[in-house]
Amino acid sequence: MEKHDEISKLREAGLTYTEIGRRFGISRERVRQILKGVPHPPKHTLNAKVMLTVSDVAYLLGIHINTVRRWSNQGMLRAYKLGPRGDRRFQREDIDRFLQVRRI
Repeated sequence: MEKHDEISKLREAGLTYTEIGRRFGISRERVRQILKGVPHPPKHTLNAKVMLTVSDVAYLLGIHINTVRRWSNQGMLRAYKLGPRGDRRFQREDIDRFLQVRRI
């Protein structure tokens, strides 16, 4: 709860989610989630999954789920569409490869 308290104080001081996120090295969406009390998904479950959801990928990359969808539409992230609704799924290997390319 230490991080939550610090974030709460910074928010009360008038800082935006983005400014707070930069201080902690997290996304502004995660700052909002921490303030709302949304728990962090357990990391170990993501390693065991064969296919990842949009939310899983957003968590791994520290970005908003709409950014994952946009990058998928642009071809930056390889997605597999399932079912009649076209739900997207991602392979962990593709996400790891994406991260390696971006770090170079």
